[in-house]
Amino acid sequence: MNRKYVIAIAAVATAGSAIAFGPSLASAAPSNAAPAAASGTASKSKSLGTTQFLTLAAANKASDAAISSCKAKGHPVSVTVVGRDGVVITQQRADGTTGATVQVSSGKAYASAGFQSPTSGLQDAAKTNPGMINIEGFNILPGGLPVALGGSVVAGIGVSGAPSGDIDAACAAAGIKAIS
Repeated sequence: MNRKYVIAIAAVATAGSAIAFGPSLASAAPSNAAPAAASGTASKSKSLGTTQFLTLAAANKASDAAISSCKAKGHPVSVTVVGRDGVVITQQRADGTTGATVQVSSGKAYASAGFQSPTSGLQDAAKTNPGMINIEGFNILPGGLPVALGGSVVAGIGVSGAPSGDIDAACAAAGIKAIS
């Protein structure tokens, strides 16, 4: 085992003992070992960030609300919620919804999280930048919305299956409202 690694572990263990048992044990530690461990921890904490994320419970609540909103309008839909990285948190398909809507809702959620923008705006942007329609996995039809928490996008929600993208987007907005 690397000698520096063993010394660092011993220093951290000794520093931990000093915290747990009081200052009398702190004097037993070598004077140069504890500060080295403490400064290493301090520099690591400055280089590590924190991240906010949408919980599974919140994603399920948003998905349920989106499905309920569209169901109340007479439209069975599929809903996908992805994290900021585009990985699916939850995905639901209402009774009577076609299979194609599952992939479309996923692509809308992925695009809205990836671009941090509603997919309806992306559809407009594609008119002048047609390359946007060729991005793997993205679907820029209306019905995808980013989910923001504390000013940062943490997720995307995509709805598909209603007769228009505007209805899909309204149902996605109802899902976000349920967790806001």
